[in-house]
Amino acid sequence: MKELQRIRRSSLGGSTSSLTRRSSISQKDIQALQETLQKQQKVSAQMVFALLLFVPPATFFIFYSISMHTGLFVPTITALFFRFPFVLQCVPPVWDTVAWKFSIVHSGIQMIFYWVLPHDHALVMSSAGDEKREINSFFSCILTCLLYVLGASTGIYRGDLIYIHFNSIILIFAIFALSIWAALIVSYHFGTGNSVTTISEFWFGIENHPKILDIDLKSFIRTRFTFVIWPLFIISALYFHKITYGHISTSLLCLSGVQLLYIFQFHWNEDLYLNSLDSKRCDCGFYRLWADFVLGPIIYTSPITVLAATNRSVGLISNGLFCLVSMVSMVFSAKCDRQKYEFRRTKGALKMGGVDAFFISAKYRTDSGETNANLLLGSGHWGVCRHPNYTSEAVTFLAFSAFQGFPSVLAHFPAIFVTLFLIARAFTDENRCLIKYGQYWAQYCSKVKYRFLPGVF
Repeated sequence: MKELQRIRRSSLGGSTSSLTRRSSISQKDIQALQETLQKQQKVSAQMVFALLLFVPPATFFIFYSISMHTGLFVPTITALFFRFPFVLQCVPPVWDTVAWKFSIVHSGIQMIFYWVLPHDHALVMSSAGDEKREINSFFSCILTCLLYVLGASTGIYRGDLIYIHFNSIILIFAIFALSIWAALIVSYHFGTGNSVTTISEFWFGIENHPKILDIDLKSFIRTRFTFVIWPLFIISALYFHKITYGHISTSLLCLSGVQLLYIFQFHWNEDLYLNSLDSKRCDCGFYRLWADFVLGPIIYTSPITVLAATNRSVGLISNGLFCLVSMVSMVFSAKCDRQKYEFRRTKGALKMGGVDAFFISAKYRTDSGETNANLLLGSGHWGVCRHPNYTSEAVTFLAFSAFQGFPSVLAHFPAIFVTLFLIARAFTDENRCLIKYGQYWAQYCSKVKYRFLPGVF
């Protein structure tokens, strides 16, 4: 009885009558919106085909421009269209033996660390049932970075090895992505009986957590490749800059510090990543593999690439301000995610500011037709706006990019891309929530009025 009273105090109940009191949208309007959005959610085969043709060459174009010309548009176009071998310059050398050795050794080490290093346990929550997963990416990342520094310090290899060969390493990672996806398609056809039959399935995938050798591929690639090659690149770039210029610029040092903090925080909060919508909802297809193996590393390392190559540095006050903004925003983002995680883990029995958390018990129908419910949090950071984590994440990457000054427009493209991607994902998430929860989502939006910035938008 006490539990029922607590829920009544903290939840809107979700009836149609309560909707009319709290929202100006009628039930009929909501149903019309749901039908329209369901149609819009489907991506046409023509659009997917266009993405398949556009994304890989565009990725390597941006990568070439930033790594070879610090994002300067005119030198990039001049080199690609007026100098031999023209646009083929965008394709890094594939027969770089050093890059191949590094990529293969790195893959082997990450698999060994995955199996051998001590594990913690993370609770992954879902409507289908909670699950405990073993995690150890934090220890793996720290040990990998220490081993790399040790090898460079003892003269086994140059400290700037990754920075010098990064273009070829990314191309090899692209080959890894294509090879893994091809292996999954073959395994589906001959193993599970499922088949990738449409171009949309090729792009988005058909399985959420495919496994090879009992390794969750999606999680493994994100935590052992995307978020381990990034700190290794930072360390290598510091070596390169020191060798080339005889010192390390203030902006490069500050940016390296805050980015390493961001990376280690990600690994430390691996349980938050496993509970994110990105981990639980996105299937493992070409899009996801390409993003984690290729596009992600390029975007994340872009500001470091420019600063290490050009010896640029903004003023001391600017460096301090960008450090402060990036650290505050990344810590706030983690706090938002942790708050929602704890709220879900306790099934809403979480006090915020000394009072019961406000939430809406949103009912929905599963694919099998059964009725279920999720709790929509409207207190704490999530009572200020509906996507505080996206806002702080965008601010973090914009602050990272600001350390460069303004070498070129394309140099800031990765940060702009991340910001626009987060905005687009927020709208996509909200459309899916409206389709899934209907009137309950309308109630939630009437309670938490702003998407990103309270009082603004």
